[in-house]
Amino acid sequence: MHDVRFTLAHAGSGRGRLRTRTSHTWTGTVPGLGSVELVCPAEEDLTQETLTTRVSGRGIPPMSFTGTGFRDRPRLARMELTADGRTARLRRRHLAVPAGRRALRIEVAGRAYRYRALPGRRHELRRDGAVVTVAPTGRVAGRYPHTLTGDARGTHGACDGLDIGLALLLEGAYTRNLTFGGALYSWPGRFLTRVEIPDYF
Repeated sequence: MHDVRFTLAHAGSGRGRLRTRTSHTWTGTVPGLGSVELVCPAEEDLTQETLTTRVSGRGIPPMSFTGTGFRDRPRLARMELTADGRTARLRRRHLAVPAGRRALRIEVAGRAYRYRALPGRRHELRRDGAVVTVAPTGRVAGRYPHTLTGDARGTHGACDGLDIGLALLLEGAYTRNLTFGGALYSWPGRFLTRVEIPDYF
């Protein structure tokens, strides 16, 4: 069993140029892979409906996750994930109740992953022979974690840059609806973001 622990800390926020969103950056070092950086959201035009989060590093292939924007994060709607130039196949069960069945299923680079919510705001990315768990702690600007602490375990060798990169990338997405309770809690806000209220005055 190979076990690697790592931490990314909030390194600051950038206001961006005119008509672009504020972006937040987390940086840290993963043993065996070197430095890594998560940016959420990547600098985007304020008029766009979608947002993108990105991960990059010396030992991690470049990755991005794009989805409909909600609370300054991409959520699991109209989503697209690319890793090292490859587009992933993404599936999930919207109507399932147990958190395990609501997991996001990812197929990329010949691998099949499941990304699910765990108690305590933690998330788990799992494939055959490897599992990466990430726990956010603290708050920045009310809605972003101060630190991201990860634990990567491989049963047939160490987790690699694709495993750890994907786990960190999805921490930049709005994934509260991976649990049924979280989906119910966030539904009113997500519904209102799609409704245009007429101005009668």
